[in-house]
Amino acid sequence: MSEAFERATEQIYDALTGPKPDQVEEIIASRDEVLERFGPLFTPKRAREIEEHEFTSFLHFRNNKHWSGLDRSIPHLTSDMEQLREGLSRLVDPSEPLAERATAAVRHVKGMGKATATAILQVARPDDCGVWNSTSGHGLKALDVWPRFEHGATFGERYARINDVLLRLADAVDTDLWTLDALWGVIDEENEPSPNVEHGGKPSVQKEEIEDEVASEEATARFGLERYLQEFLRDNWSTTELADEWRLYAEEGEPEAGFEYPVKVGYIDLLAHHREEDRWLVIELKRGQGSDGTVGQVLRYMGAVRRELAEGEGTVEGLIIAHEASDRLRYAVGETKSVGLQLYDVDFHLRQEEARR
Repeated sequence: MSEAFERATEQIYDALTGPKPDQVEEIIASRDEVLERFGPLFTPKRAREIEEHEFTSFLHFRNNKHWSGLDRSIPHLTSDMEQLREGLSRLVDPSEPLAERATAAVRHVKGMGKATATAILQVARPDDCGVWNSTSGHGLKALDVWPRFEHGATFGERYARINDVLLRLADAVDTDLWTLDALWGVIDEENEPSPNVEHGGKPSVQKEEIEDEVASEEATARFGLERYLQEFLRDNWSTTELADEWRLYAEEGEPEAGFEYPVKVGYIDLLAHHREEDRWLVIELKRGQGSDGTVGQVLRYMGAVRRELAEGEGTVEGLIIAHEASDRLRYAVGETKSVGLQLYDVDFHLRQEEARR
């Protein structure tokens, strides 16, 4: 057993036995209820007959009690119910190797990504299949137990390797895969970097950072819709100027991998790859943090992409997107040639509708 694996199990055990947020406790407590309700739907025979309302009910957090956001893919997943039934039936069939059926499902069912496919597998085979999503991916990377993959590995091959690690971790701390998945949220918070914390553990906030934060809050107050910029860029990427050269990063089974991409040191707001050249673009949206914190954050993520994805090949660039820029931010970016700065405007109009007669 490696030292990294031992450290990982220690941190997971601490999360398992220590105090947990109420939401995490509720997720863990809901296990039997959810498995009893949805487990019977995800068998090879029953999946071939599943009704649309039965399947979509599972995707809502209020019913699965565990995973939010799965319902975003409902329009794509249910656009061809026969294709969905066939893909589900194959996905949950234990007679076929896990890697092969997982790959087949994400290739042949529109909208089937890693988070949805592995959540279904967890409910169908709770003792054998763990969940791979952004949160568990970040947790595995932060704990240094993320597996390495062969170049060109299929989605299923990657998931099978990840699942092996999840099984070993659950066994090492004597818990089930459902509970392990719930614990990633706790571990996620414990491993999230805090750039403005001194050695003494107290927040160290400079006056200039407070001014930046106040300015940001005032801008948000003027137009509250700005907080949806990240989702807007993801959903409307093709309409932006950036799309001319860059495409949001995607992998098989991960069509939205470039949105909140998990790396060892946190989550990248948006990650893109050049359409023709071997170049990566790390995009960070400037929110309330100070100028120095924003530049430091994008540089940290660029380093993570260089190590975890580029592997020494290609180039990694950064881009900060902000509503407005102070001189401090402009000076910092100006001294960092690999980081750019773009400003955005939000345009919103109301027009009077003439009364019909």
